[in-house]
Amino acid sequence: MILLGSERSVTQNYATHKTAEDYSGSHLSPIKISGTGKVTRVVNHYQVHEDSINYNDYLKNQYNWRDGDYYNCVSITGKTVRFHKNELGGNCVEVEGYIGGELYHYTMFHMASTNVQVGDIVNSDTILGYQGNTGLVDSSKSRTDITYGTHVHMEVKNGSGQFVNPRAFALGEEVLTYVEQTNAVDTSQDQIYILADKVNIREQPTVDSKDLGDVYHQEIYTILDTKDDVSYTWYKIKTNLDLIGWVASSKEEQWIEVRKKEQSSVPPEEPAVDLGEYLHLFTCPKTDTYYLTLQEGESLYIKKKNT
Repeated sequence: MILLGSERSVTQNYATHKTAEDYSGSHLSPIKISGTGKVTRVVNHYQVHEDSINYNDYLKNQYNWRDGDYYNCVSITGKTVRFHKNELGGNCVEVEGYIGGELYHYTMFHMASTNVQVGDIVNSDTILGYQGNTGLVDSSKSRTDITYGTHVHMEVKNGSGQFVNPRAFALGEEVLTYVEQTNAVDTSQDQIYILADKVNIREQPTVDSKDLGDVYHQEIYTILDTKDDVSYTWYKIKTNLDLIGWVASSKEEQWIEVRKKEQSSVPPEEPAVDLGEYLHLFTCPKTDTYYLTLQEGESLYIKKKNT
């Protein structure tokens, strides 16, 4: 199934919209993608119809409604709904994937509800969510109509953050492929485990350095180097896509968990020393268990067989 087909038609094209396209369709109809990708953002805390904000009301009242990074909007049902400035599109799902080695992000807004979580690997059979009317909507229907303004708003950005016409993606002519960027678990090395939904990869260990991409929730990376500043601990990593950069963990919030390499309980290799009746195998560097428990400084000997 593709996003745009017999079930949906274009209501506002890319040339008019400039950054996206809007597609009409059946209220609560399923939304799927063409190809495979990774879910990198999910918003799913707005109620269908009840939390919908008339777009024209928003334009007239946005300065009065604004409260820092939030808007205290009045919905089409008269309810006050607090929207973050980045959530005016209502419930949404963002997916990333690759075409010919180039990264793309695409996002479907105004969903009634979502059906996936950040980090999920999705394909053409996965229902991302259901078409709805959350966030800013506009319609000629009566405001009492539960399907008021129902549509899918689709944005596509390339790896440089530039908007791309989404039509070919919606028609299934451009098919994304998921490429795993996370490293494998390696208990012989120090690694980081990403706790936050998303953390930027920077060219240098500074917040104003060039943004090279992102790491995501539950991904794991081997630590190549570490640097500290007043606010952050920076970890140098190399992704499986050969991208090398720095990711930060805030010292006020835990964005990243460090997983230290496991200490081997295999005896250290030393040349055996011939002591006549005995062979000295090794001296224990610290208290540990090597099939038997040894204290720091104790040595292990074996008695020679009678020859």
